[in-house]
Amino acid sequence: MNERTWERLGAASGLVAAVLLLAGLLVAPGALALDARPGMMIAFIRPAVLTATLLITLGAVAFMWFVAHLRHVLQRAEKGAEAFSPVVLVSGVSLATMTALAMVPLTVLATLATRPAGLGEIEVARALYAVHQLSLGPIGLIAALFAVSAGTAMVRREIAGPWLGWLGVLVAVIGLIAGIGSFFAAAPGVIVLLAYVLGIAFALWIAAASIMMLVRPEVERTRAPREVFAH
Repeated sequence: MNERTWERLGAASGLVAAVLLLAGLLVAPGALALDARPGMMIAFIRPAVLTATLLITLGAVAFMWFVAHLRHVLQRAEKGAEAFSPVVLVSGVSLATMTALAMVPLTVLATLATRPAGLGEIEVARALYAVHQLSLGPIGLIAALFAVSAGTAMVRREIAGPWLGWLGVLVAVIGLIAGIGSFFAAAPGVIVLLAYVLGIAFALWIAAASIMMLVRPEVERTRAPREVFAH
């Protein structure tokens, strides 16, 4: 398998990750207050929660492959200078890992919901749901770091295109707002809304970058002859 084919597979993994993330967000239920009554808590934990967590977790796994692809492409474009490639790699893997771990509490809730729950288990469910909500803040901040580092590399024409890089910077701003806002928002609905906005914006940006890299693999762009005379 040649390098061009490997690059297409790497770019396709980003598109797969974006589709899975969007599907998970569409399936996921809305917000739930931490002081909700036991009946509302049990009703909230329905099979759709398990489906959403599975889709988002699979998306996180596919995103790791895409991050590894970006690391390879950036390292080649930077000619060993290691400017943005280390930050993209570390922040991307951290983002995927944190996202997958944030799905664990909801997965536990969805699994326990298949049998009758006592009052003590309802309190445990509230604690698990609180852990899930509080994880959205760090996820937003890590997403902002990944988007601004990858976006800046795009603006510098190391990968994709400058216009896509500026979109990445915009996604980074959304991630920063969502991340910081999640720490101070009192209403669970606000936290979930911030997470949805960030998730959709991030997924669309990754999908656009993946499609661009599929249409024209970076190995072709780096081998293209440069113009001798500027017009």
